[in-house]
Amino acid sequence: MDSLAEEFHFVLAEEFEFLAEVSEEWNPDSRISIAVVFPDETLHSYEATVSRISASAVKPLWAAAALDAVGVEATRPFAYSALILSDNLAGGRLIDLAGGVDAVNAWTRNAAGLDDTRLEAWRFEDPNRVASNFQPENPLGNRTTMADMALFFAQLYKGELLDPDENAALQRWLLDTSHSLTSPRDLDGVLLDRLPSEVAEASLHKAGWLRPNCCPAEYRQMIDSGIIVIPDGSWYAIAIMSARGEFYDLTNQWVALASCRIYALLAEDRDLDCVREGDGVHDPEIWPEAGTGP
Repeated sequence: MDSLAEEFHFVLAEEFEFLAEVSEEWNPDSRISIAVVFPDETLHSYEATVSRISASAVKPLWAAAALDAVGVEATRPFAYSALILSDNLAGGRLIDLAGGVDAVNAWTRNAAGLDDTRLEAWRFEDPNRVASNFQPENPLGNRTTMADMALFFAQLYKGELLDPDENAALQRWLLDTSHSLTSPRDLDGVLLDRLPSEVAEASLHKAGWLRPNCCPAEYRQMIDSGIIVIPDGSWYAIAIMSARGEFYDLTNQWVALASCRIYALLAEDRDLDCVREGDGVHDPEIWPEAGTGP
């Protein structure tokens, strides 16, 4: 795929514009972001350097920092809960293992080379686990971009961030995350849901989300990022976000559709049908309109 990077740049740009039009049609208030990184680390993107709020989507980065600091055995007890269950307390334990919030930020900047991802604070059952720039009104927070997320996964998959045992452990945990949506209310298998089953099984990812009714409209979102492995053995890193959508079911539909269409394009799988019945139609029984419901 390295030799095709320039060719794919133009077809991906056209696909991103199409997906933006679909998002606008389905969910007029939504904001989207897409990043695709090839093995040579070339970036192909749409609004991918815009800073976004995320915590759960960035937990693989916290796990990597913890692995680098204390190794596999010390990290293992918290990895499943943090990465597969997206448990926030376990995420805090990973931050502790890495040396604290500022140590996570130093690893992100110096080891991973990510300039636009920063853990602002993490006060989850521990008032002392805070960053040096802690703001009381924002006790939980992480800023990232889709470009950073895709680049992190590309570096991880190439084995550039950790020693071989640590790298293998983190990839194994990420392979165990959900590969599909078992119900329309699921939130953690969006990226792989519409891919061929054998592709989903070979790929790794971590989703992050802020649910409907959790917070103001500008914070509600779905982020999913990871590595997609094509059957011929080639691969690419991808990060997709949809935010501020009035109807959350459409947000998830769009992320799944976008991931599938990008895969079909890069894998040259012309027979893959990415469309599902009900796409673009809000079902109030699945997710109520933002600001309503319990």
